[in-house]
Order: sequence, then C-alpha cells, then structure tokens
Amino acid sequence: MKKITIYISLFILLTSTAQAQLDTLRTRSQQKSFPKLPSSSEALGISHAVAQRNSKNLNTPINIALFGTDSRNSQVEGNADVIIILSINPSTQKIKMSSILRDTYVDIEGIGMDKINTAYAQGGPLLAIKTINQNFALDIKDYIHVDFLSAAAIVDALGGVSINLKAQELTYLNNYVKEISFEGDIPVAPIMKAGLKKLNGKQAVAYTRIRDAGRGDYDRTDRQKMVLVSLFSSMHGGGVSLLPVFLSKVLPNLETSMNQLSLLSIGSSILNSKTKLIEQGRFPLDSASKGERINNIWYLRTDLNATSASLYNFIYKDVVPGK
Repeated sequence: MKKITIYISLFILLTSTAQAQLDTLRTRSQQKSFPKLPSSSEALGISHAVAQRNSKNLNTPINIALFGTDSRNSQVEGNADVIIILSINPSTQKIKMSSILRDTYVDIEGIGMDKINTAYAQGGPLLAIKTINQNFALDIKDYIHVDFLSAAAIVDALGGVSINLKAQELTYLNNYVKEISFEGDIPVAPIMKAGLKKLNGKQAVAYTRIRDAGRGDYDRTDRQKMVLVSLFSSMHGGGVSLLPVFLSKVLPNLETSMNQLSLLSIGSSILNSKTKLIEQGRFPLDSASKGERINNIWYLRTDLNATSASLYNFIYKDVVPGK
C-alpha cells in the first residue's frame, strides 16, 4: 500500500503543475557543484565484514548521514557540529535518528586521532562518512548537508518548529540569533519568556547552537534532535499537498549525494508514514565514554567496540540504547 501511495504521489507530481517546480529544481541542481562520492564500499570505509553482515539482514534500513556545519561560506567547509545518522526502514516505516557527539575522539584517515566533527572540515562529506563507517562499523553511502542559511530556510518553509524553551536557554538563544543574523534580513525580536514557542528558521538554528545551558554538548545534541523531530512531525501526514513545498523550498536547500528520485521517495515515505514516533539515540553512551584532556584540549574518549555494538543494535535490532 505504501509503495502504491508513493507511486501515485510521484505520478501526480510529474503530471501536474508541480512539474514546473521539478524542472526548476533540476536546473538549480545542475548549477550546483556537490562533492561526488565514490560508489565502492572500500572507498567509503565500509569493511567487507560489515557489508557481509548487513547483507544478511532482512528489512535493511537505509542509513543516511546528516551533517550540519557552522559554515556560512559555500567555498569553505566548516566543522560538522551536527552529526546524525538517519535510518529509514521502507518495510517497517520506522524512522530512527542516532546522534554522534561532536567531541568523540576517533581515528580520522590521513589525520590521526581527533574530534569526529573535524573530519568534515578536513575532507568534506567523503572523509566524514568514511570516518563514521571505519570507527563504528557502519555502511553509510549517502549524506545530506545543511549550513546555517539553508537550515533556516528549510525551517521557515515548513512553518517553523514548536519547541518547549527553558528559562536558562533564552539568553543564549537570543544572543545567537544576533550573531547569525543574515544580511538583508529583518531583525528578529527576542523571546522574553520560557515555554512552548514556535521558532522561525533563524531562532531554530540559534537554539541548536546552545551549548552552555545544561549538560553542554549532551543537551545541545538533544536540542538538535528536537528541531529535527519537530520538522518531521510537521511533515507527517502531509501527503501530496506538501510535495510542492518539499520540491521548491526544501530540496534546493540541501547539499546531498542522493539523486532527486531517491530524495522524493524518502520525502514521500516521511509524508505518508503512519509512524508518528521517531526513535532516538545518542552515542557514545555515557557508560562507554568519558571526557579527557589531551594537550589541553577536551575530547570524549569512547570504547569504539561497545559504541559500534550499541549503534548496530539500535539501528538493526530495535534495541533501545541505555545511558
């Protein structure tokens, strides 16, 4: 039934006024120059053992790396302050998000041991994906990347996000909004009271950057997931009516290795999904990691074998991660 719904949605899309939007999107994508990823598993850091293991799994999910960077210049790669593995299972319609803490101490090919978020700045999406696959025994082949400007545009296109703000977060949020003000934008009025608020694009981006309120990067990672969950929730059940918005407002703001039909299929899966719950996990777990200063820099050391097992169990075996 789900496949039929997707095909009908695509047929309507391609034979209606939305065709013009698809043509516009195709023209825009041809003008952009996105890093191309190699097709071989070896080049992507997927080991033979991992490929064999996952080939035996039934109902294998599609794993996509989501990167959010602090770059506001398309010519310069920034650190990946948001690293999330989005897992979509076409058979079960389950959607999972696995966050990787940005300070996790890993081996980056050609660089050595460093924070995982530096891989994107050093070698773009290819090195970032390779680093995740090599250190956590995963099989990621595609990525989606957004920066400040594109993330804000996507949030605005989908009508904002509803977030329950804490009093301790307000000052940081308002300060970040000022810092990331984009040229030509109308100034955003500060938020004065805590509680459930509808955040626009700029406010949502500022919210995901808060690190000094609460448990530092742990809580910041949770904020990033809350924004994504809110966006996905606003898309759930939207069906065909939201496809034109997805085409004209969302896709042009994504840098990705995926072709348009794959993105449309995933978008249709989310729009038509009957599953309202997005399962979430944060890795490495507290029980398998600890902070440590090395050369006066703070890193999060982790047991890579234990973290790899936790990720695998969560993504492939529906085992709820502990703490």
